[in-house]
Amino acid sequence: MTLKSQRDATPRATAADQTAVSKVPGQWSVLRNRNFALFFWGELLSSTGTQMQVVAVSWQVYQLTHSAVMLGVIGLLQAIPRLIFSLVGGVLADTFDRRKLLLIVEVILATASAILALSTAFKIINIAIFCGVVLISATVSAFEFPSRQSMIPSLVPPEQIANAVSLNTVMMQVTMIGGSTLGGLAIAQIGVVNTYWLDVFSYCIVIVSLLLMVVPRIPLEKRAQAGWGGMRDGLRFLRTHPLLLAVLSLDFFATLFGSPKALLPVYASDILHVGPQGLGILLGSISFGAVALTPLTGKISRIARQGMGVVLAIMGWGICIILFGIAPGPLWLSALLLAGAGAADMVSMVLRHLLVQLTTPDEFRGRMGAVTAMFVVGGPMLGQFESGLVAGLTTTQFSVISGGIACMVSTLIIVALVPSLFKARISTAT
Repeated sequence: MTLKSQRDATPRATAADQTAVSKVPGQWSVLRNRNFALFFWGELLSSTGTQMQVVAVSWQVYQLTHSAVMLGVIGLLQAIPRLIFSLVGGVLADTFDRRKLLLIVEVILATASAILALSTAFKIINIAIFCGVVLISATVSAFEFPSRQSMIPSLVPPEQIANAVSLNTVMMQVTMIGGSTLGGLAIAQIGVVNTYWLDVFSYCIVIVSLLLMVVPRIPLEKRAQAGWGGMRDGLRFLRTHPLLLAVLSLDFFATLFGSPKALLPVYASDILHVGPQGLGILLGSISFGAVALTPLTGKISRIARQGMGVVLAIMGWGICIILFGIAPGPLWLSALLLAGAGAADMVSMVLRHLLVQLTTPDEFRGRMGAVTAMFVVGGPMLGQFESGLVAGLTTTQFSVISGGIACMVSTLIIVALVPSLFKARISTAT
């Protein structure tokens, strides 16, 4: 039997695998699944490297331009391709081999980081190169997110999907803390060039993990139609599930208006005067607050009224962002307020991902992952442009405070339009 036929014939999990896993108590037992473990650890290292690159890019761009608007433009360049191509990426994830698709994406992203490293080393880096690399990386990433998210449920037995989703959410937050903090330290200690090379190395690790994985493929009869037909089916599925649209909209508007990420280099450089190390702390604080709730993710995933939980968590996010804008500094206070926002965001993410994954059948997961990317990835990136533009027209602090207020107002409007959100509950039992 060929490797391809073995992969296609591989079941989701053997009875022996499920028995072995069931003997390991707790959320972490999901890592006893070999393929999920390879996926998890590879993505953890790769995402850490990516966050280090994010810090390096934002710091380098601001040092070159000293413009909050340019930081917003970088966010816009990241958002546009994701909004345009994410649904196409979702169709591909529901049509082709998700593992192979991810391999291609990771190779291209590693190449993009290598370009930044080489152009910086040879002192030819400029805004045009940054914009080009960011645009290419964002376009390719539009195909990465739906493939990665839709792959998770196929790597574990059905009764462990909730644990896998929650643990993956925690992992992404851990990488934001580790990557952001390490990024600031790396820039200060070994320079921007080597920070980019560390990101390239992290991509090599995830490529190896993907090569070692065996991922079940979607049966031929359940694969999406190529082209517009597959996209139309995905949009039809979303229309018939208005709760999912409302939940994703909550996160989109919260991050569109309330994310201060693009302005943190301004805070680090000009307001708090804490340099790149302080920038790493600020960027990592949101994720630190999220990871602090890691021991509670199992309980969060068992909240009965998930819709109400998402709404209250996003309101908490908005309050913390407003307070961060009102009282910017000293560093410990700013970091504490951002950590509070991160804790609220963690509750929202866990419940939102559960609602999406447990409501979506496997043959639609790629397309729903694409829609999720358009909302929860495109929102923060468009938010970077929005906050940078408002800061350029007014002040940095006004941009942050008004964004937090707009986040809370938009949440109340969505709840008024879809009152069933407060009653929404999806059983996590099998």
